[in-house]
Amino acid sequence: MAGTRTPLALTFDNLGEATELERGTWPAGRPLGRHPTVTEVLPRLLDLLDARGLRATFFVEAINARLYPDALRELAARGHEVGHHGWRHETWSGLDPDAEAAILARGLDAFAALGLRVAGFRPPGGDLNPGTPGRLARAGLSWCSPAGGAPGVRDGVAVLPFRWPLVDAYHVMDRFAALRARHGDPRAPLDAGALRARLTAELERHAAAGRPGCLVLHPFVGADPAHLEAQAAVLDALAGLPLDVRPGGEIAVALRRGL
Repeated sequence: MAGTRTPLALTFDNLGEATELERGTWPAGRPLGRHPTVTEVLPRLLDLLDARGLRATFFVEAINARLYPDALRELAARGHEVGHHGWRHETWSGLDPDAEAAILARGLDAFAALGLRVAGFRPPGGDLNPGTPGRLARAGLSWCSPAGGAPGVRDGVAVLPFRWPLVDAYHVMDRFAALRARHGDPRAPLDAGALRARLTAELERHAAAGRPGCLVLHPFVGADPAHLEAQAAVLDALAGLPLDVRPGGEIAVALRRGL
């Protein structure tokens, strides 16, 4: 890895209207393929990353390969890794083995049609099923990033977990209030300034801990200008910490080699 610098995968989750389609909250009759997280926020995020010389993993729902093929090709062209995040952000822990295998295969086929080789997977909702690592390996995926646990290798698949306190949406969305309470955090969401401070503090803790992990940001959080500024400030903070910031796939290779 990089001496005493702690490995950190810079990752982004979700894109477009996939989650709203899955949850049935997308308005009937509204055209697809024009979501502001893709048309407005993503270009700004890519410029922020370019300006700081950062490369990231974007875990996107595979339906985006059909809705936003040019955006996914641009991610790869600008040096970022594209990862599998379900088809439409299905809650992964609620799927049976056949559904898992079918969604993995459908997504990989959609990415491959764009010429994208996808090696990483993050389960929507954060949780794997007991047999998921083996199914990932059989599908040709080499690493995954679920919530919690220790980094390592399971069934031939590198596991690079994330912690909820290093997820921007965890701190700002009402739907995570109960999860925050279980972690001992306030139920009320943080404003942009508090989000910046909390994520920066969590990055400092991560750097001190010395083991690989992930920072998880979301384009939909950046749809609010104040929160986009907070995300930019967090990206700036990375440079001042003893962190080895890379796309997750590169850290996963090192995990498979035993670091």
